[in-house]
Amino acid sequence: MAGFGDSKLSNTSKSLSGLSRFGTRYEDLLLKNSKAIGFIEGQLASRSGSTGGQNDLLKYSMALADTSSQLRTKSIAFFQLDYAVKRDRLRDIASNGEIEFVLDTITDDMVVFNEENRFCHANDLTGKIMYRGANKQERLKYQDNIVKKYHNNFEEIYNAWGFPEGISAWQFAFQFLIEGHLSFEIIYDDINKPSKIIGFKELDPVTISPSLTKDDRGKLYLEWTQYDPGDGSTRKLADSQVIYISYANHFKTKRISFVERMIRSFNLLRILEHSKVIWHIMNAPIRLQTKVPTGSKSFQKAQEDVKEFMNLFKEDVFFNGDTGELTVDGKPNVLFYKNYVTPVNDKGESITIEPITYPGPNLANSELLGYFTKKLKMDSKIPYSRWEGQSGMGAFTLNAEGITREEVRYQKFIRRLRSAYSELLVKPWYLQMCLDFPHLKDDFKFKNSIGINYHNDNVFEEIKHNELESKRIASFTAKKGILKDDGSPYFSTEYLIRKELRMTQEEINSNEEWFKFTEDLQKDNMGTGEFEAPIIPESGVAPAQSMAADDAGAGGEETIAGGEIGTEGSL
Repeated sequence: MAGFGDSKLSNTSKSLSGLSRFGTRYEDLLLKNSKAIGFIEGQLASRSGSTGGQNDLLKYSMALADTSSQLRTKSIAFFQLDYAVKRDRLRDIASNGEIEFVLDTITDDMVVFNEENRFCHANDLTGKIMYRGANKQERLKYQDNIVKKYHNNFEEIYNAWGFPEGISAWQFAFQFLIEGHLSFEIIYDDINKPSKIIGFKELDPVTISPSLTKDDRGKLYLEWTQYDPGDGSTRKLADSQVIYISYANHFKTKRISFVERMIRSFNLLRILEHSKVIWHIMNAPIRLQTKVPTGSKSFQKAQEDVKEFMNLFKEDVFFNGDTGELTVDGKPNVLFYKNYVTPVNDKGESITIEPITYPGPNLANSELLGYFTKKLKMDSKIPYSRWEGQSGMGAFTLNAEGITREEVRYQKFIRRLRSAYSELLVKPWYLQMCLDFPHLKDDFKFKNSIGINYHNDNVFEEIKHNELESKRIASFTAKKGILKDDGSPYFSTEYLIRKELRMTQEEINSNEEWFKFTEDLQKDNMGTGEFEAPIIPESGVAPAQSMAADDAGAGGEETIAGGEIGTEGSL
């Protein structure tokens, strides 16, 4: 409940409400200045009446889903009346072996742990923020403070989730694929004066819904309402207190989770499997026709004799479709031999038992079963090559030419899942940075740059890049050898560098700086000078520390690349 001993909160604190609006200063104008009726807004209005009327907040809330706001790509479970029932059904489906194999495979590719039990790390922020300061010295110091706090806050948020202590990150991803929605509360050290995020609490997505609220100045901002299923009461949560991710947009697709796309093919496959099992069970035994002579007995007496023999030959066969268990007369084993003893009267009349032919359909062929198995594989999005082999997985190739196009599509699908899943870390991380440096709320470069790099055991992208570079170098070398009639080169070296090697101006400049850096080190081999190593563009690595020839203790500033030119934010 809201703090176990606290009274239920009816309103959010002003500090958390203000924190919710960091980086969203245009949403108020975005809604008020829009004149058209959006796609989702029109659908909701047709169900509830009209978009006009007295309740402007309701109209703005409907319009918010059509704007470029954070809710545009999200599906809200609260508005799906059958979600709770459907979620239970999805959990049951996911417990089957075929579906569980697919989920395990995708989750393993989505969350890859390294030797230190980490699945991601903070990306590089150097040169990707708007600088502050009157001179270069102050701007370098400002960036150094931001970058250090940036990495420290990531480690604190990562630890606050408890990710280093187990596989909870993997479990949340597995749950996300099944249920399609995840929601958490961000817990601060002080609700009225928050300064640090200290933990998270998982919420039921069915109980919370977003809405727009006006502040004292009439500005619109987003908040969440949670409904207590116990007593029907409500409580308000600021957007800075809620993390909400969803697999799909419910208004753009009927599916709410990844598992839902496999339900149809799995059910058809299971029906065929059961039919095949039942067919083999029904055709395995020999069917017999038993004739019981009744002679001159009365009808009632004859009926009793027939029932007696029916009970003798009766078998109760039961097949459990969920567990695959087969029982005959309550016993787990099928009897393959039976000996029947029948009497003969003084007239030579005896019970006659004859086999009965059964000209039913032949289900021994597995082609139809194979078709629906292939259909399930297609719906799983996992490449067919990963289903091959006796172990259930295909060969792992270490060259870009061995990767099929479906493998490329699969990697794009994993990236989309990771993009949605990243909000678990990125949102509280961004809020913590804004608490430490409030002016970052206006730094659009920082908001676009903050993010995480996932660990990956599929080196396809790196191998593809290396092979492309090798072919470009081969083409560069071949064209470089083309000569004119007078023996001079036909192509300009600078032209080939830009055309064939496709190096940017930043990469060319960095290469020249490294040449100069190496020459300076060689000239000062016996001196005491200090030199700073240049930055490798797009390397994702922070700049190297200053290097001294003899005095290892002599420090120096980092060489920083990036920044605006001629304005605040330049070096």
